[in-house]
Amino acid sequence: MRVLLVAIGGGGDVASTAVLKRSLKDINVDCILASIAWERYVYDPSPGPVRLSEIRNYVDSGEYYVAITGESYAIRGGKKLVFQAAKVARLLGEKMYIIDLYGGVEGYTRALEEITLKDGLDLVIGVDVGGDSLATGCEEDLWSPLADWMGLAALSRVRGILAVHSPGSDGELDQEYLLERIDNYARKGGLLAVRSMCARDAKFLEEVLKDINSEASAIPLMAYRGVRGDVELRKGSRRVKVTLLNTFTFFLDAFMVVNSIEPVKGLRYTKSLEEAVKLVNSYGIYTELNLEEDLAKLGVKPEEITGGLLIEVRKRGITRVKSSAMIKYCS
Repeated sequence: MRVLLVAIGGGGDVASTAVLKRSLKDINVDCILASIAWERYVYDPSPGPVRLSEIRNYVDSGEYYVAITGESYAIRGGKKLVFQAAKVARLLGEKMYIIDLYGGVEGYTRALEEITLKDGLDLVIGVDVGGDSLATGCEEDLWSPLADWMGLAALSRVRGILAVHSPGSDGELDQEYLLERIDNYARKGGLLAVRSMCARDAKFLEEVLKDINSEASAIPLMAYRGVRGDVELRKGSRRVKVTLLNTFTFFLDAFMVVNSIEPVKGLRYTKSLEEAVKLVNSYGIYTELNLEEDLAKLGVKPEEITGGLLIEVRKRGITRVKSSAMIKYCS
């Protein structure tokens, strides 16, 4: 079997996705990596994901994807940005794909279809570190649903699998709540497999994290090494309760998950990132793109970011988005 593994959350999610690739190789599953290129504001203050037109030194391309190597980078805001996926490509010494979010879920789906056909792949697995993809959208501690939901919606269209790795490790949804969500799908037959990290995974992840900036992907390693209790993330704006369950990955039927989340069903045929974020906002849901745009409008520089500032900007943004919502979804 040959599998396309996609880091659907962007940023450092590709680190944990690379670990899953290594693990699947042990059971003779050949994997090719893909990711979106969307860095945290502290690394890239230009709002939104990297555009394909901003990427340099790619080796192949389609309308909604490019293939990169360790020599690839982007030009953002007039500056060179070596995004996390390029660092992983350099570490592994092989190409990987970057999927465009600006074409909406329609473009995302076409990219997955073209890549799987081009490389003779049998299956697509989308990896979400933390579990935001399982959110209904009404959770008070949900910060960044947009990228994960767009990836999930595209997975459902290619009959792919959603791999939720290290529930709660991004400091957003509570781990117990996420396990309840997963258990709900398990009772309906949607839980396909469960695995946990092994010693080789931990050793490899430790090497990956020497070059990759990812607080969320560092949590599974901490959990494996025996760390327990609360850990602060994102300048103290979020907290993770580290448990042994942060070493687990839950594989779910993406189609079943999508059909249980109303905003994600609406995303399935969006044709642009702008259309996608407007649709999510219409439900009164504030996204990571809204937060980045609000920070940029305020002229906030990466070095000026504090946990308190993030919380305050987000709080004001949520009030604004909810007040203009077209759909009474969470009330």
